[in-house]
Amino acid sequence: MTVPRAEPVYFGPDDRPLFGWIHRPQHPARAPLGLALCSPFGYEAICAHRTLRHFAEAAADAGIPALRFDYDGTGDSAGDDLDPDRLSAWIASVHRAAETLRREAGCQRLCFLGVRLGATLAALAASERSDVQGLVALAPVVNAKAYIRELRALQMATGLATPAETSGDDPMEVTGFALTAATRAALSAVDLSKLERAPAAQVLILDRHDLPGNERWAAHLQATGATVERRAVPGYAQMMLSPHATVVPAEMLRLAVAWLGERAAVEPAAHGDRYSPDDNSRQGRDTVPLSRHSIRLPAGAPHAVPITESAEYLDSGRALFGILSAPHAAASGAAAAGGTAAHPRSGILLLNAGGTHRIGSNRLYVTLARRWASLGHVVLRMDISGVGDSPPRPGETQNAIYTARAAEDIAQALRYLRERAAVTECRALGLCSGAYHAFKAAVGGAPLDSVVMINPLTFFWKAGMSLDAPLPDQRVISEAQRYRQTALQIRSWLKLMRGEVDVGRIAQIMMRRAGSLLNRHWRDVARRCGLPLTDDLGRELESVAGRGIRMLFVFAAHDPGLELLRTQGGSSVGKLRRRQQLEIRLISGADHTFTARPAREQLIAVLGEALDQVRRNE
Repeated sequence: MTVPRAEPVYFGPDDRPLFGWIHRPQHPARAPLGLALCSPFGYEAICAHRTLRHFAEAAADAGIPALRFDYDGTGDSAGDDLDPDRLSAWIASVHRAAETLRREAGCQRLCFLGVRLGATLAALAASERSDVQGLVALAPVVNAKAYIRELRALQMATGLATPAETSGDDPMEVTGFALTAATRAALSAVDLSKLERAPAAQVLILDRHDLPGNERWAAHLQATGATVERRAVPGYAQMMLSPHATVVPAEMLRLAVAWLGERAAVEPAAHGDRYSPDDNSRQGRDTVPLSRHSIRLPAGAPHAVPITESAEYLDSGRALFGILSAPHAAASGAAAAGGTAAHPRSGILLLNAGGTHRIGSNRLYVTLARRWASLGHVVLRMDISGVGDSPPRPGETQNAIYTARAAEDIAQALRYLRERAAVTECRALGLCSGAYHAFKAAVGGAPLDSVVMINPLTFFWKAGMSLDAPLPDQRVISEAQRYRQTALQIRSWLKLMRGEVDVGRIAQIMMRRAGSLLNRHWRDVARRCGLPLTDDLGRELESVAGRGIRMLFVFAAHDPGLELLRTQGGSSVGKLRRRQQLEIRLISGADHTFTARPAREQLIAVLGEALDQVRRNE
């Protein structure tokens, strides 16, 4: 792996620490200029994570130190999206990031770069400062009230909106992230075209090329004395694809870095009488303690203990990255003993879901890690190589979700947990591709005590398979389930009689489904006779159980993974369930990534019950 120049840091107040990455240039620009990168909100932030890392790396390559960070209550930072005063806390996070960048990189002048709502927050914070020379706004949200209407429409389009959410009650959830009524009210009052002061003397607006631009805001900025350049650039839609498919917008990146390079090459002009960074009177700029690599957080559950969270490299090359959450007292004791604990501790390894970095879909892994650490476990949420903030291994590409090298990454993470985090029992948990990698690690002999697999979509990945379309077996299972469900509906028969149904397609699907069931029985017979089989899930399940590794499968009720398990696992599934070596739990009302909060809460409860059961059995 290539050793990254970025350095993980925690900063801000002790009771609400923020997490970020400082990218230091090898050859700083002549005139010191720092760049703070402000991410969008919610699911857009997960999609844009890779792009913002590329922007920060490109800025550092151009001699500009950069800091990308998570706002209060988001990502790896402390807090939750249901906490009060979100808008104020997010703006304060921008200020703290700016102060950290000034101190850590020695920058007296700053530029802010923001995407969508991140551009809005950057503009609001910059308008209160005197040290921000430039602002780069990518597809900025100018009128936040219109933005909230857009989010509500998006949630309704997904089919996941509840009656309370559509009526405007509290909270409103958008693709797995919540906006309380108070947050929506605060955001609704934001209109950048009404700011009395420009956020910076120089502003670059990079609008989407496929939608109307921000001419009105550009005109307002010019009227307040700013020099404005506005371009309509392709790439935004590709940047916001699903995390496994996201594409870094090359033209946006090129234009932004070139513009920043011009700012770094010249001395600043006067920009009026604004907020001085030394003024600590405003909320959010009280103190900015020295950045650090570990933090202490309050208990994540009733009757639990405070936890310590630390940014960790898991390998000697300082490339494989993860966040470790542990009970505070136990972590302190292990450190004092030189990496040994006075009593056994269980460790839990959380594996990336697709291309989503270590926070997990809908920030699920952060919730789980902090809750379980409060209850006495050591939890490591890692980025496998090529995903999140772990660079790819030599010869591999970024975002190779089903990489064969994941087994090496998991082995390294388990060594880290046992040797450096004083863990004596290890469990692996993953959603989707993370479930696949957890299971394959167990099949491959990884020293695990149990594996938890949530909505796996395949058990035998082959090069060339598509991540953007259902795999053949998934498609057959899903369509066969749909036909069975609609067969009892009168309207389906009426459509059939009117000739509106593709009977040939139905027959083809049902024949293929019947063939897969016959194949399952044949494979059961072959397995009992000791005949060699390729891609034999039943044998893999039995080999894992034979080493004493407990298996828990959790499925959304209509996810195709359950039928895939039964079809490919054959009689081994029932046999292992009867022996209580394999458990299956179903969660109703859930999509593949448990986007809706009620479904996510059910999942958290099921996982907690399973963890408690394992502890009782031990």
